[in-house]
Amino acid sequence: MKLGSWLIAKGKISGVQLKRALLDQSFYGGCLSSSLLKLGYLDERSLGEYLAETFQVPYAPAARLADIPPEALRMIPAAVAGRHHIIPLAVEGRKLHLAMMNPRDILVLDEVAFLTGLQVEARVSSENFLLDALERFYQIPRSVRETIPLAEQTEEEDSGTPRAIPPPAAAPRAPSAPDREEMGLDGRPLSASAEVVEEIHAVPTSPEALGPGAVPSRPLPRNIEEWRDEDAATQQFAPPALRDLPAAPAETASGTVDPLLRPTRTSPAVRPPLTLVPAAPPASAEEVSLRLKNSLTRDEIFDAVVGFSAARFVRTALFVVMQEKVIGWGGRGDGFDPARIRATTIPFSVPSIFSYFRMGGDFYFGPVPDLPANRQFYRDLSVPSPDRALLIPILIKGRLIALLYGDNGMGRREEPDIALFRRVAQKASLALEILILRNKIEMI
Repeated sequence: MKLGSWLIAKGKISGVQLKRALLDQSFYGGCLSSSLLKLGYLDERSLGEYLAETFQVPYAPAARLADIPPEALRMIPAAVAGRHHIIPLAVEGRKLHLAMMNPRDILVLDEVAFLTGLQVEARVSSENFLLDALERFYQIPRSVRETIPLAEQTEEEDSGTPRAIPPPAAAPRAPSAPDREEMGLDGRPLSASAEVVEEIHAVPTSPEALGPGAVPSRPLPRNIEEWRDEDAATQQFAPPALRDLPAAPAETASGTVDPLLRPTRTSPAVRPPLTLVPAAPPASAEEVSLRLKNSLTRDEIFDAVVGFSAARFVRTALFVVMQEKVIGWGGRGDGFDPARIRATTIPFSVPSIFSYFRMGGDFYFGPVPDLPANRQFYRDLSVPSPDRALLIPILIKGRLIALLYGDNGMGRREEPDIALFRRVAQKASLALEILILRNKIEMI
């Protein structure tokens, strides 16, 4: 149940208060809980009760986020904490207590576990309290949000009776000068008559009114005779350089065009043929190495590997291995929806193209077996099963971290450079190890 419906069902807020909180949220952004707390319609105890009931994890109150030991803060870099809005609370043995807005975000939990090497135990907290903690401990400034001016609360609101919110009063308009008439958007006085408007928009047609050297505008012809007279009028006022141009074809008495008076047609200028801009060559192993070397987060490393593979496959994706299952991280290509990939989960216990790596394996390249898990996998991605697929593992000290996937759809028989992909996977593994060591250095 959503927060607003839950609060109304519990009798903690009125319908008018919810509408005003939703208005504040739509105008200034953020979560609804932040708007309710800011407006004074919601207390922390009720919020904690709702969050704990919804996510089925303990609630981290504001007091818990006010005093955090330094050794816990050193576990997560400021860039990671600010990107995911997470706060480390404490370290107990090999377990890290983590406060976050969405404890169900498996990718965030996996990234923190990967960086710290600890088992992560999630706590749920409010956006407002997390942003305050990020500013206090990591010096990450929060965006300034102001409250929408609201009318004074009345007894009707206390009783829960909906009452329309009066619109804000219009700002008083400065008095105009008595000798200046109000003008319209077109720059003309509002009191101007139709005759004046036509006179303003009248187009001068005589050379005297237009001035020397100007070509007059004529009204559109209304019949064929006026069309024929148009050329003569144009020649009369045209510049000397244009008067020697051939006139329109003359007709004989029989109504046919005299071939001797037919104007000579000039061939149009030959345009150069259109050329397509050649596509940029795919990134080389050296270029992806430089990008991996400069990556500061796990997502940057994964994005570099996916970008390298996307230039060589019709479809490519990367899957994170976590707790005996494979979870989609992201991907690109024909028909691949990133949202569908992130929502994909394949357990290792079920036979599929991923279970090949459960007990080890250097790579897999071949046809996709007709297994129920494989059919469900491609149905979840809303793409047809390809003829062949490539899977390359990414490991850290023998532990499987991720799987790089690529295919060329149906009907294409290109052979991928498997040795090149294995080299890139090894480079990604080293980049991940360096990232872990860099994070450990910050912890010391």
